[in-house]
Parts: sequence; C-alpha cells; structure tokens
Amino acid sequence: MNFIGIDLHTNRITCCYRDERSPADKPAQGRVTTTFELNAQGLAAFYRTLTEDTYVLVEATITTFSFVRLFKGKVKEVIIANTYELKQVSLARCNTDKIDADKLCRILKAQVLSGEMLVSPVTVPPEEIQVLRGLFTTYRLFQKQNVQLKNRIHSLLKEELYGFTQEEIFDKRSRQQIRAIAPDTALHFQINLLLDRLERDEADGEKLKERVLLQAAPFMDQIDILTSMKGVSVFIAIAVTADIIEVGRFKNSKAFTSYLRSAPRVANSNTSVSIRGTNKKGRKLAATLLTQSLNHVLDSSVKLRLWYDRLCEYKKPGLVRTGLRRRVLAEIFQMLKKGEYHYGRDAKNHEAKMVQYRRFLEKQENNPIPKKIA
Repeated sequence: MNFIGIDLHTNRITCCYRDERSPADKPAQGRVTTTFELNAQGLAAFYRTLTEDTYVLVEATITTFSFVRLFKGKVKEVIIANTYELKQVSLARCNTDKIDADKLCRILKAQVLSGEMLVSPVTVPPEEIQVLRGLFTTYRLFQKQNVQLKNRIHSLLKEELYGFTQEEIFDKRSRQQIRAIAPDTALHFQINLLLDRLERDEADGEKLKERVLLQAAPFMDQIDILTSMKGVSVFIAIAVTADIIEVGRFKNSKAFTSYLRSAPRVANSNTSVSIRGTNKKGRKLAATLLTQSLNHVLDSSVKLRLWYDRLCEYKKPGLVRTGLRRRVLAEIFQMLKKGEYHYGRDAKNHEAKMVQYRRFLEKQENNPIPKKIA
C-alpha cells in the first residue's frame, strides 16, 4: 500500500511518496520526494511511479480536476481535499513544495490506515457540470463589471449635479437622454465611453446566458422540477443544478443548505451559543442568484410572508433573508429528493417557463445540444 501527497502547480507537481511500513515516529524515514514537470515527459515519468494499490491526496485548485482525470484509473483512490480543510498545510510556518507534499502524504496515510475521516473528499463534477460552472463564472464577472460601470456613471452625474437615479441608469430607455448631457465636455466623453462599454458587456452577457441555457439541455428533468416553485426561473434552476451536481450526494436538507452557504455554523461552549458564518467549503452561485428572487417566493406564500414579517420585527433583515433562503433551499432539496413538483405550483406559470425554454432549444438547430446524461 503506497501513499502520495501532491503539491500541484500550473507547470509542475511535487510528489511525496510513503508506504505503510514508513515509521510514524520518524517522519523523515521512508519518504521520497520528487518533482515532475507537467509535460509529456514529466507525466510519463509520474505514471511509472503509480500502482494499483496507491492512494493519492491532492489539494483542490483550478487545475486539479483536469489533472486527476489523467491518472485516476491507474491508482486505487484519489482524494481531492478542500483548501479550507488543510489549514495545517496553508498555515504552516515554513511553506515549501516539498514540505506541503509531505504533510499531505502524512494526512493521507493517517486517514487510510486509521479509517478516520480527516479530510472529506471534494466531488469531481462531470464535464457537463464543469462547463456550466465555467460559463456561470464568466457570466457573474460580466455582471460585476456592469455594476461597476453603472456606479461610475452615477458618480460622474452626481459630481455635476445631474439628478439621475441608479434606476434610471439601469433603465435602457433613459440612456439616450444621459448620452446627450453636456456635449463637447470631458463628462460627455466619459459617460458615452462608459455606456458603450456597458452595452457591449450587456450584449455579451446575454450571449453567455443563452449558452448556459443551451448547455443545460441534458438536465431538463431537474429544471422541470425546480421551476415548479414560484420565483425559480430556468436560469436559477440551472445554477442550482450546476452547484449540487446530484441531490443524492446530500444525506439531508441541513447538509444541502450548508453546502449552498445558507446554513450558519453554530458554536457553543458551556451556556454560551454563538452564530458564525456560513460554510466556506460549499458553493454560493445558486444562493446568490436565488436571493435576487426571494420577493417572488414571498409573494407566492401567505404563510411564508407572515413568518418573514414576524421575524423582521426583532431580527436583522439580513439574517431573516438568510433564513428565508435556507427554507427555500430546504424545499428545493425535498422536491429533488422525491422527484416531485412544488406543493404551491402554479401550473400555468410553470408550463410557460418550460415552453419558453423548449422553444429556445428548438431554435438552436445550428448549435450542438449536449447529449442527455445517462
């Protein structure tokens, strides 16, 4: 039984090798550390060190999933560790590639031989999910840039005492009027330059959104279930699917909402209880998009609205909205787990969402639609 801890970089990997006979009380004994370049020759040399009874631990980075796919069939098990669970590596006083690889190898060996879960593995998403996540990341980048551009335009207008609100800048119908302000001035030049950039980004953002919709075609069943809830659009349903991969990964709704960063951590000591931040090991895409549509969810349920208003009387609004989002995600978990529509489904509204989405896919005859996942 062999163990390899890998410190992965974009151009090379540093591997620490140990076997089950390496003495635990003398860490330096039985340890071999080697660095391989990430090219054809380096990978070939790395493959020759692998056996069918080898366990591998590598930290999750942007390149990890593609790297692991290259050799996971050559070893017994590959564990991808979440960065937040490896504080003993990242917070070490002396950090070098060899030291980090050695610590990963020792953690791996202790976990396998003891049977104790020291590092929980990160799920490797299918390629279709990885593509969706990448598209969403680029889409959110465009959205952030758009907000910055609008804020800068608003700031310029306020400096010169023009009374346009942010809502009017967001509204495309007001932009022609804004463009006509103070011709032949630096203000006119800046505003038109920023608006040109904003409109290009908005157009590109729409192209990205269309690509997301096209790429999500294999997940039609999940989208159909999720959109049965009022306030959940096709786009949000795709974001939930991209985040969770498959609902069967979660043992209950608490684990589900925690992974989607909607369940705060609770710490208690003696009689004191403190509420801490959300789970940093999870994903926040779906929670971020869902927050923007919570008002629609509230309007769909009188019971939920009464609960929300009652809590707002004595709790901070931000905490209450987090609680609301957690309740919505808990319902989403049950819907997906049972494969059932939402109990408050508006059949007409739901069907309108799905008809629009199916018509969009039908129009993309010239674009390849991904095959359905088995």
